Amino acid sequence: MFGEAGRIGLVVPANNGVLEPELWSVLPEGVALYATRILAKGELTPAAVHAMEENVDRAVDELAATGVDVIVYADMVTTFIMEPGWNEARTGEIAARTGCRCLSAWTALRDGLAHLGVRRFVLGTPYPAAIHALAPPFFAERGFAVTDDATLDIRQMADVPRVDAGRLRGLVERLDLGDSEAVVLLATDLPTFASLGALAAMTGRPVLSSNQTILWSALRAVGNDAAPESLGTLFRR
Repeated sequence: MFGEAGRIGLVVPANNGVLEPELWSVLPEGVALYATRILAKGELTPAAVHAMEENVDRAVDELAATGVDVIVYADMVTTFIMEPGWNEARTGEIAARTGCRCLSAWTALRDGLAHLGVRRFVLGTPYPAAIHALAPPFFAERGFAVTDDATLDIRQMADVPRVDAGRLRGLVERLDLGDSEAVVLLATDLPTFASLGALAAMTGRPVLSSNQTILWSALRAVGNDAAPESLGTLFRR
């Protein structure tokens, strides 16, 4: 039977051509991945995010019907646009509705930071500047210190999956590492898996990305510890 070592369900924004291939490339043997997509297109704006959210209940019902063990609401930008406490409330609602464990891009990152004991980090995103500006205050309100931050300021959703390794490296090189404890890269449609090792070597710090922490958290949720160490410190501790 497929998924005898765990069945992970993903709710994925439709512009995202990155998350599934990245996770497929490193899934432990016996773990199965199932995704349902929700419509997201055009410019990344609060209005577009709210419109996307209207499709989530349908996607959740479809994943629950597949018989997954955990559902991942795999969108990070909602974290900064929706009201305070939205992630925790939404994942709780989904878990109650389906009987499945539920996590989000934010809860996965939160737990990954806690696992490594990281409180001070530099932050890179591809978000439009106005949305990126919402992120440092969000983290500060939760006791984290964003010691420096930068964005690629990409407006069109479809352009984020096209960011290559050189452009990602350039984003990280812009960050003043100072006394930071880690590098955090946000967005589930930002390709990072092929770059995590090189970026960690360059910065001398753990590098956490949205897709990496989602995979780590989802594997923990299904009780699978066959972690891909190639994805960095998070999977080696």
